[in-house]
Amino acid sequence: MENNYGVWERKGYTVVEQEFDYDLHCFEVIKDGEVVATIYPDSVDDMKENIEALNNGEGVEDWEDGRGNSINI
Repeated sequence: MENNYGVWERKGYTVVEQEFDYDLHCFEVIKDGEVVATIYPDSVDDMKENIEALNNGEGVEDWEDGRGNSINI
């Protein structure tokens, strides 16, 4: 079964949307073939905001991962 989750290419890394908690999805940050960070939104609304930002070309540098850490790639 195919999923319709997002994949966003950025300079030096890729962000891949993954299943997490029912309707809430997380975002894996992949660099050189390895997951270097995972972003866990607090809510479906936060997840939708993340998707909108990624669709608008934003990167994840300095985003919070949902566990108290800033993303630095």
